[in-house]
Amino acid sequence: MPDTVLAGQLITADMWNRRAPVLKNYTPITANSSNTTTVETVAITTASVTFETGRAYRVILRGLGQSSVAEDTMTMRVRKTNTSGQVLLESFRIYIPAGGVNVDYYSAQVCTNTTGADVSAALVGTYVRNTGTGNCFMAASATHVSYIQVEDIGPASDFPSAVAII
Repeated sequence: MPDTVLAGQLITADMWNRRAPVLKNYTPITANSSNTTTVETVAITTASVTFETGRAYRVILRGLGQSSVAEDTMTMRVRKTNTSGQVLLESFRIYIPAGGVNVDYYSAQVCTNTTGADVSAALVGTYVRNTGTGNCFMAASATHVSYIQVEDIGPASDFPSAVAII
């Protein structure tokens, strides 16, 4: 998946600096988010991220889910801008086996920008309870951070079935 350099082609500083993967954004939280039930709620907000046209990106959401009661399920998402923005990543349902227990999750999705123009937007990490009766939240601490990470992973043409960034 690395960017290709053709035989005889000179490698410029710009080409060398764009070798995949390149970290574009890393936004952690180190404290628990607020409680929610069935209302999708924002826990993490990044600075504006520029998705260059013709490039592919790995979007990662990692952290801890928790609920106040056993057997709830939660979904975590990464969206553009806010809770009604385009979904770039959606986790499988996260099962909470007991109240007050942290459940680790890690979700990654490949997204591409093939719009013909750069797209810039803040990203939000959200969470919502799908089933159950408890109050759920995205848990975090100084030693167990929850985060959104975006990496440039190469040309969009290498990932024909990726989520399109619009």
